[in-house]
Amino acid sequence: MPQTGRVLLIDNSRAYAGIVSSAITERLGLAVTVANSLKAAEQAVRQWGDDIMLVLSGLVLPDADEAELVSFFVRNRLPLVVVSGVFDTATRERILARPVIDYVLKDNPSSVDYLVWLVERIRRNRGLTALVIDDSRAYRSQLAGLLHLYGFTVLEAGDAEAGLALALSSPQLHLVITDYELPGIDGVQLVRRLRGTYARDRLAIIGISSSASTRGPISAQFIKGGANDYLNKPFLPEELFCRVALNVESLEHIGTLRTMAATDQLTGLRNRRSFFEAAQRRFDTLNRQAEPFAAAMLDIDHFKRINDGHGHDGGDAVLIELARILTEFTCDQDVVARFGGEEFGLLIADRTEANTMAVFEQLRQTVERANFSFGGVRIPVTISIGVCGTGPGTLHDMLTEADRALYRAKTDGRNRVAAADAASR
Repeated sequence: MPQTGRVLLIDNSRAYAGIVSSAITERLGLAVTVANSLKAAEQAVRQWGDDIMLVLSGLVLPDADEAELVSFFVRNRLPLVVVSGVFDTATRERILARPVIDYVLKDNPSSVDYLVWLVERIRRNRGLTALVIDDSRAYRSQLAGLLHLYGFTVLEAGDAEAGLALALSSPQLHLVITDYELPGIDGVQLVRRLRGTYARDRLAIIGISSSASTRGPISAQFIKGGANDYLNKPFLPEELFCRVALNVESLEHIGTLRTMAATDQLTGLRNRRSFFEAAQRRFDTLNRQAEPFAAAMLDIDHFKRINDGHGHDGGDAVLIELARILTEFTCDQDVVARFGGEEFGLLIADRTEANTMAVFEQLRQTVERANFSFGGVRIPVTISIGVCGTGPGTLHDMLTEADRALYRAKTDGRNRVAAADAASR
């Protein structure tokens, strides 16, 4: 599903529509189509169709009442958020009884911030996958339908074993909602088994139940078993949306922190610590599969001169461009990192000893010919590379030998590739 989309905003207040439209466009970069009547909204739907990811609509329109408005968007399966200027309990309950996402009051400036957050939440959900496990087809379909409205790609299972099979075959799974009462093993046992594969900070699990238990509150059983959250049946769709959003955002925040801890902020490559963690895993895998691979250390020749001549911003520009070249040079499963300063490390697979040196010589030439520049001024850049091919020993041994080869490449004149001494391995 696409990660971008269009918001359809319907309101009879030109001023309010302008404020909301500008906030969404400026903060999120999304296109907003504004309509002031149901007829204009219908024309927008015909024009934009599947590109509309969310509808924000007021209830007071010149050509439609509440029922007509809501029915049109429900019938066309468009996610709808109703935005009203008046709080009315009966109206709110009628609206939320239909398959809509939310009922939002526009009675204070913070409502605009909430709408922007809600739009961004729906957009981000469009890249996420959820799994619903419930033996009741009707209830499972209801939950799946709501999650579809929220933007998720949804998988469904009617029992724990089918749910486990789907979860284990879906590495990009982000959310599981499971009932307690399931055929075979119950929901709490299911959660425990899921946690054998997915940690709490990798997968959000919400337990649901309408049952009581002689073993104590089911909510406590779920949480102790590894669930992130719990809901009692029956619950309002509004509550489900808030709980889902809260748990998914928690995972995203943790993921952001994890990425920041593992990433060199300037170049976007892995940092030194992350390199050793990922490279060790890759090293072990390649050894088990008896596949050839090589470790390499490289750095930029005379980098201090670049900083002195073009300033640290110029040096940063060179590091960023070199990182881009290294990313293009390596495959997805290769490991590349900035170790610090102007030094980089690589672990690359599928390189036989016969062509390893040729491959890194090609990299050296690519860098030498590349158009490094800053402030409109071209910056000549060369690199020296030390390479160690597959051999006995550890990852640390390979990198040590590659580092020695790098030192030799630099002492022999720089701008060259040097192989590790086979006798020392």
